[in-house]
Amino acid sequence: MSDYSRRRFINQFASASAFGMAGAQALMTVPAQAAINTNAVGGKFHADGRVKKYPGNTFVCHLPQQGPDSVAFNALLDIYRTAADYPFLSNATLLPPSSYHMTVFEGVTENSRKRSGQWPQGVPSDLSLEACHRLMAERLKGFRSGLTQPIRMKVDLAAPTPEGGAITLPLLPVDAAQSRQLRDLRRRLSEATGIRISDPDTYGFHISLAYWIKPLTPEQAEAFDRAHRQWRATLSKTAPVITLGPPEFCVFKDMFAFERQFFLQ
Repeated sequence: MSDYSRRRFINQFASASAFGMAGAQALMTVPAQAAINTNAVGGKFHADGRVKKYPGNTFVCHLPQQGPDSVAFNALLDIYRTAADYPFLSNATLLPPSSYHMTVFEGVTENSRKRSGQWPQGVPSDLSLEACHRLMAERLKGFRSGLTQPIRMKVDLAAPTPEGGAITLPLLPVDAAQSRQLRDLRRRLSEATGIRISDPDTYGFHISLAYWIKPLTPEQAEAFDRAHRQWRATLSKTAPVITLGPPEFCVFKDMFAFERQFFLQ
C-alpha cells in the first residue's frame, strides 16, 4: 500500500468511526473516489475543463524559459509533452507551460472581497479590480524586495503527494538564508499592500501544473501518486537548484496567463 493509500485509509477510517463499526466496514468495502479537491470547478474552470474568467493580481516568479536557468522549465515541459501517457490527467486541465511560476505572495481576486483580511485594508470593498490593481501598484512605489538575486529553490522530495485542487510540485528554499529572505518579503508585502496573511512562515512554495476537474478513482490516485513522485525525482535530479529572477507584480484574467506589470527589485 502506498503512502497515498495509507493516508486515505486513515482519513476514511477516522471519518467512519463517528458512525460506528458499520460505517467503517462500509467505507472499507465500497469502492470510493479519491479525496481530490475539485473546488476549482465553478470558480476557475468549467466542469468540462474550459478555463473560466477569474481576474486578480499576484506576486510571482515565472520560470525562466530561455538560457542556462531554463533547465527546470524544460523538465516540466517534458511532463506536459507526455500528458497523454498519464490517463489520470484526463481528469484535470493542464496549465499552459508559458504560465509556469512560483507564487511569492497572493494578491486579490473577486473572492477576496468576501474573506476577512484578504482585501487590502483601507480600500473600499466595492472598488473595481482594475482600480485595485492601480492602488496596489501605487502602494508599492519604492518597495525593494530585499532578496539576494537570483532566488534559489529546490524540489521538496519529502512532501506528501498533493491532495488539493491543483497538481503542484512543492518547493523549498535551498538554505536557511534564502528561506528567511522569502519569509521576510512576504511579511513586508503584507504590510505594504494591506493584505493580511496568517502564514508568513508556513506558506508552501510550489509550481502549479494543472487543476483537477473530476475526482480520481482509487486506481487513478495510485497512478498519480507514483507519477508525482517520479516527476519530483526527475526534476530534482535534472535541476538540483531551480533559479528564479526577481518577483513580478502581475495581473491576470484567468489561470492561463499572468501579465507582468513590474519587477520587485
